[in-house]
Amino acid sequence: MTDSPWFWACLFAAAALIGLALISSKYGKRQAQIEREFQGRQRAAQNVQGQSSDIPLSTPDQTMIPLWPLVLALTSLILITFFILYRRQSTQNARSDL
Repeated sequence: MTDSPWFWACLFAAAALIGLALISSKYGKRQAQIEREFQGRQRAAQNVQGQSSDIPLSTPDQTMIPLWPLVLALTSLILITFFILYRRQSTQNARSDL
């Protein structure tokens, strides 16, 4: 089973998902800081042009670039690779029974 590339894809995707869960709070704080710096530069440019800004500043819980697409991609990768691995394992067991 460990010689299957599907096993390793599933294992590495699961490890990546766990890692993502561990760093999500630090990511939110850092990403919000980067986005606020960007938004501050945007507001300064708008002030120079005489425009007012009504865009809310980013917070650690509300960022412009969220992590949920990565979570969704890794979760679907885990499910797909596990399904393929299960199907291959069950067909190999059925062949060995003959």
